[in-house]
Amino acid sequence: MDAGLQKRVSHGALLFAVVAVCLAIGATVLLANDKKHLKNLLTYLNLTPAIQSAEPPRMKPVKRQKLATRKVYLPPQLLKFEQAGDRASFARDFVLSGKELCDRFTATGFSNPQGWHSSPVNIRSFECTADLAAGNATDPAERASLFLEIRGEASGEVRSIRMKAVAPRTPDGTVILTKLDDALTMIVEQTRFADLSNMLEPARRMQPYQAQHFGISVSIKPEPTAPHRLNVILLASEQSPGLKLTRSFFDRDRWLRPANLPDRPALYPSVRKDRAP
Repeated sequence: MDAGLQKRVSHGALLFAVVAVCLAIGATVLLANDKKHLKNLLTYLNLTPAIQSAEPPRMKPVKRQKLATRKVYLPPQLLKFEQAGDRASFARDFVLSGKELCDRFTATGFSNPQGWHSSPVNIRSFECTADLAAGNATDPAERASLFLEIRGEASGEVRSIRMKAVAPRTPDGTVILTKLDDALTMIVEQTRFADLSNMLEPARRMQPYQAQHFGISVSIKPEPTAPHRLNVILLASEQSPGLKLTRSFFDRDRWLRPANLPDRPALYPSVRKDRAP
């Protein structure tokens, strides 16, 4: 091979090598960054291929069905926020009706000619008076006796029970004290308030006693000038602010409906009859 041909072959190989290296570098640059530079170059040269985009199907409008409007009644007390001040406290009433209580006393020997009747003083209230006498003392004022008065509402709800015992230190007085103890024991048993039994011992000894039992106050007081005369008062009290709040909340005349008959205890038939809705 002559020198001229060898020189041309050498120059061609060198040129091919340079072109190959340039193409490799250019391809690397254009294909880098997810072909970003290649796309920019094609855009610059107006060589961007047309991109066919699929047109999404048209959505048909759906008619919205309006829900039926329903009215819900909420008691106004339910939406009242708690205010600072006195809190409601536990309260209770006499669960035995006045008529039933009067009938039970009559069955034990008390004289009760009128029974549970409307009060002549206040037609909105009912009452029952009964008495029991023992012996035949020469002085009527000193005769041993036990007087009972029950007052309440026309529905039978008992608001107060008052007793007056005259028990001198005689055999007849002992009989009256026994009757008083039996009467108080019956009230405790029939009202299901066991804590009221604390008044039994002071009543037996004719000593003063006073207590407040969750809405029912108990007062036992002998007369100062005649210690053998004893006054016993059981009163459904609403004096404290806590009791007033509780009774106002559960006032069935305002908003709270009474329970259905199957939901009530069936211990006292008269209560079910007198307080039926």
